Amino acid sequence: MNCTNCGTALSTGTSFCSNCGTPATPSTQTAAPQYAPQPVPASNYAYSQQPTAPTEGLAIASLIVSLATLLFTGGVLSFVGAILGHIALSNIKKTGKGGRGMAIAGIAVGWAASAFWIVAAVLIFAAASRGYGYY
Repeated sequence: MNCTNCGTALSTGTSFCSNCGTPATPSTQTAAPQYAPQPVPASNYAYSQQPTAPTEGLAIASLIVSLATLLFTGGVLSFVGAILGHIALSNIKKTGKGGRGMAIAGIAVGWAASAFWIVAAVLIFAAASRGYGYY
Protein backbone atom coordinates (compact mmCIF):
# COMPACT_ATOMS: atom_id res chain seq x y z
CA MET A 1 0.00 0.00 0.00
CA ASN A 2 1.30 3.41 -0.96
CA CYS A 3 0.47 6.96 0.10
CA THR A 4 -1.93 8.68 -2.27
CA ASN A 5 0.01 11.97 -2.02
CA CYS A 6 3.74 11.10 -2.19
CA GLY A 7 3.71 7.39 -3.07
CA THR A 8 5.69 6.26 0.01
CA ALA A 9 5.03 2.68 1.08
CA LEU A 10 2.74 2.52 4.13
CA SER A 11 2.91 -0.22 6.70
CA THR A 12 -0.24 -2.13 7.66
CA GLY A 13 -2.49 -0.36 10.17
CA THR A 14 -0.94 3.13 9.89
CA SER A 15 -3.21 6.14 9.86
CA PHE A 16 -0.84 8.76 8.39
CA CYS A 17 2.01 8.76 5.93
CA SER A 18 5.33 9.07 7.81
CA ASN A 19 6.84 11.07 4.94
CA CYS A 20 4.20 13.74 4.17
CA GLY A 21 1.57 13.34 6.94
CA THR A 22 -1.34 12.66 4.59
CA PRO A 23 -4.11 10.62 6.21
CA ALA A 24 -4.31 7.11 4.87
CA THR A 25 -7.47 6.37 2.86
CA PRO A 26 -9.90 3.72 4.16
CA SER A 27 -8.84 1.39 1.37
CA THR A 28 -5.26 1.42 2.66
CA GLN A 29 -6.24 0.82 6.28
CA THR A 30 -6.83 -2.83 6.98
CA ALA A 31 -7.84 -2.81 10.64
CA ALA A 32 -11.12 -1.19 11.69
CA PRO A 33 -10.88 1.13 14.68
CA GLN A 34 -11.78 -0.53 17.93
CA TYR A 35 -14.17 1.24 20.29
CA ALA A 36 -14.28 0.59 24.00
CA PRO A 37 -17.70 -0.43 25.39
CA GLN A 38 -19.47 2.30 27.30
CA PRO A 39 -20.20 1.57 30.96
CA VAL A 40 -23.83 1.04 31.92
CA PRO A 41 -24.97 3.31 34.74
CA ALA A 42 -25.73 1.42 37.92
CA SER A 43 -29.29 1.38 39.23
CA ASN A 44 -30.54 1.01 42.76
CA TYR A 45 -33.26 -1.37 41.60
CA ALA A 46 -32.70 -4.66 39.85
CA TYR A 47 -36.06 -4.57 38.08
CA SER A 48 -38.43 -1.71 37.52
CA GLN A 49 -42.11 -2.49 37.23
CA GLN A 50 -44.79 -0.28 35.77
CA PRO A 51 -47.49 0.63 38.25
CA THR A 52 -50.67 -1.27 37.55
CA ALA A 53 -54.05 0.39 37.29
CA PRO A 54 -56.49 -0.43 40.08
CA THR A 55 -59.09 -3.07 39.27
CA GLU A 56 -62.67 -2.01 38.65
CA GLY A 57 -64.79 -3.22 41.56
CA LEU A 58 -67.78 -4.07 39.39
CA ALA A 59 -65.61 -6.41 37.30
CA ILE A 60 -64.75 -8.39 40.41
CA ALA A 61 -68.39 -8.34 41.50
CA SER A 62 -69.53 -9.51 38.07
CA LEU A 63 -67.33 -12.59 38.13
CA ILE A 64 -68.15 -13.43 41.75
CA VAL A 65 -71.92 -13.03 41.26
CA SER A 66 -71.92 -15.07 38.05
CA LEU A 67 -69.96 -17.92 39.61
CA ALA A 68 -71.83 -17.81 42.94
CA THR A 69 -75.24 -17.98 41.28
CA LEU A 70 -73.98 -20.79 39.07
CA LEU A 71 -72.81 -22.76 42.10
CA PHE A 72 -75.58 -21.99 44.61
CA THR A 73 -78.71 -21.55 42.46
CA GLY A 74 -77.75 -23.51 39.37
CA GLY A 75 -77.39 -20.31 37.34
CA VAL A 76 -80.98 -19.12 37.63
CA LEU A 77 -79.97 -15.57 38.60
CA SER A 78 -76.66 -15.41 36.75
CA PHE A 79 -77.94 -12.72 34.39
CA VAL A 80 -77.27 -10.28 37.25
CA GLY A 81 -73.54 -11.02 36.97
CA ALA A 82 -73.68 -10.50 33.21
CA ILE A 83 -75.33 -7.11 33.62
CA LEU A 84 -72.74 -6.11 36.21
CA GLY A 85 -70.05 -7.14 33.72
CA HIS A 86 -71.49 -4.88 31.03
CA ILE A 87 -71.56 -1.95 33.44
CA ALA A 88 -67.98 -2.73 34.49
CA LEU A 89 -66.78 -2.75 30.87
CA SER A 90 -68.36 0.65 30.35
CA ASN A 91 -66.64 2.02 33.45
CA ILE A 92 -63.30 0.50 32.40
CA LYS A 93 -63.49 2.28 29.04
CA LYS A 94 -64.22 5.60 30.77
CA THR A 95 -61.71 5.42 33.62
CA GLY A 96 -58.93 3.19 32.23
CA LYS A 97 -58.95 0.89 35.25
CA GLY A 98 -58.00 -2.78 35.06
CA GLY A 99 -60.23 -5.84 35.27
CA ARG A 100 -61.41 -6.13 31.68
CA GLY A 101 -60.80 -9.89 31.64
CA MET A 102 -62.80 -10.43 34.82
CA ALA A 103 -65.69 -8.40 33.43
CA ILE A 104 -65.70 -10.43 30.20
CA ALA A 105 -65.55 -13.69 32.17
CA GLY A 106 -68.51 -12.55 34.30
CA ILE A 107 -70.47 -11.69 31.17
CA ALA A 108 -69.66 -15.03 29.51
CA VAL A 109 -70.56 -17.14 32.54
CA GLY A 110 -73.69 -15.10 33.26
CA TRP A 111 -75.17 -15.21 29.78
CA ALA A 112 -74.18 -18.84 29.20
CA ALA A 113 -76.01 -19.96 32.33
CA SER A 114 -78.98 -17.75 31.47
CA ALA A 115 -79.10 -19.18 27.94
CA PHE A 116 -79.11 -22.69 29.40
CA TRP A 117 -82.15 -21.88 31.56
CA ILE A 118 -83.98 -20.19 28.67
CA VAL A 119 -83.44 -23.21 26.42
CA ALA A 120 -84.49 -25.55 29.24
CA ALA A 121 -87.68 -23.55 29.84
CA VAL A 122 -88.58 -23.59 26.14
CA LEU A 123 -88.04 -27.35 25.95
CA ILE A 124 -90.13 -27.96 29.08
CA PHE A 125 -93.04 -25.88 27.75
CA ALA A 126 -92.81 -27.53 24.34
CA ALA A 127 -92.89 -30.99 25.88
CA ALA A 128 -95.77 -30.07 28.19
CA SER A 129 -97.92 -28.64 25.41
CA ARG A 130 -97.56 -31.62 23.06
CA GLY A 131 -99.17 -34.59 24.48
CA TYR A 132 -102.12 -34.21 26.77
CA GLY A 133 -105.61 -32.99 26.05
CA TYR A 134 -105.97 -33.43 22.29
CA TYR A 135 -107.57 -36.77 21.33
